[in-house]
Amino acid sequence: MLTVYSDSHRLQHGQAELIDGTLKPCFETPSRADMVLAAVRDRELGDVIHPRRHGLDPILRVHDAGYVRFLETAWRRWTEMGRDYDALPKMWQVRRLREAIPEHVEGQLCYYSMDCGTPVTSGTWQAASAAADTALTGPTG
Repeated sequence: MLTVYSDSHRLQHGQAELIDGTLKPCFETPSRADMVLAAVRDRELGDVIHPRRHGLDPILRVHDAGYVRFLETAWRRWTEMGRDYDALPKMWQVRRLREAIPEHVEGQLCYYSMDCGTPVTSGTWQAASAAADTALTGPTG
């Protein structure tokens, strides 16, 4: 078995997620990937390789360009407002036939988020793009 692994997953380490109306420590943490990698190595399941960079083209084939741009810029825009904590949506936009994507980062956070289980952090974009590279890397990728 070939395992593709990147330490960049550590860059997405949110402090809290909203579950049943309560902020709780994030379930998805860097230690979960560490446990999987340790199990792969302990069981000698095969080689572990680093992902190859694939750029934005494959990401843009499956994701809306506005969403990708949001992920690239959200943390910078969030901190420019004086915020230094994880970004979570406060509400979710009601979808309708004629939609306008909000221009403000808070509006976009509400527009693009599906729940409060994955905060936007300082490392979200780097971790997400590394995850795409990891998914695209394989014996021939």
